[in-house]
Amino acid sequence: MSLNIVPTDVLQYIGQVFGSLWPLLAIGLGIMATPLVIGAAKTVFSRRRA
Repeated sequence: MSLNIVPTDVLQYIGQVFGSLWPLLAIGLGIMATPLVIGAAKTVFSRRRA
């Protein structure tokens, strides 16, 4: 019993999965990064006023 896994087929499959999921990944990363960006902006603006 052999599986006959071809590396190029695996890479193509990974590319297809990533191609279909990248918008969801981008939205998720954007949501995760929003608090960090807001915190950095607050820090910058509070330093300018002082």
